[in-house]
Amino acid sequence: YRSIKQQIRNDEEISRAEFQIYTRYPNDRLRMIPFAVLVVLAPELIYLIVLLMPGFCPSTCMTYRAMTKGARRHDKLKQKLHLQALSRIRNAGLSTSDFVDEAALTKAVQAGNSVFSLDQMSRTNLALMYRFFGIGPLSMVLPTSWLRASVQRRLEYIRTDDALLGSEQLISGLGLVELFRACQERGIPAADLPEYQLRLALYNWVRLSQRQMPDNAVPIAWSRLVLLNRSVKLANSPV
Repeated sequence: YRSIKQQIRNDEEISRAEFQIYTRYPNDRLRMIPFAVLVVLAPELIYLIVLLMPGFCPSTCMTYRAMTKGARRHDKLKQKLHLQALSRIRNAGLSTSDFVDEAALTKAVQAGNSVFSLDQMSRTNLALMYRFFGIGPLSMVLPTSWLRASVQRRLEYIRTDDALLGSEQLISGLGLVELFRACQERGIPAADLPEYQLRLALYNWVRLSQRQMPDNAVPIAWSRLVLLNRSVKLANSPV
């Protein structure tokens, strides 16, 4: 971790694997001590803890089954957020037709609507994004500045990860757990999708991010909120 941190400080190039270690290590370090105590005192409970309390476990201990269980709860929330998003875009003078494909979305963004700008986004829309990305609970009681900064950090993380996934052409080779995690981090409904659809959904996101909106993932997030289970139609097959 320290060597990766030094590389970043020196503006040296790092791989996606190193980037993931760098971003996950601070949280994993906090979880490691209580998890290690549990391993020593009650090893027979580890499987149940991983399955029922995934937030308690370091990321390296997460299983696909445990991630799927949590994702189902989050996907149900996304259904409610989807209905809210439809109302919000109508209030902003947009419609679902503005999100159905790459050309329509690009045109809507170029029109300069404030819903696509994080700096101009209302508190209600910030809370919507905060919950959509699964950043944390209590969105309605957190200060607006906290919501904006949290969403900004997630978007910056996604932008860097998109660039690494694209430059290293990794999507086709990601393991199932890593693929699932990458989709979840981008708010892509993932719990009950087969692997090939997860891979295609992630490919579509990264392709749009890299080709059309390298500095702003907000429009892509809106497209996923508005269309939910329908992907932005960019390609017929994953890389």
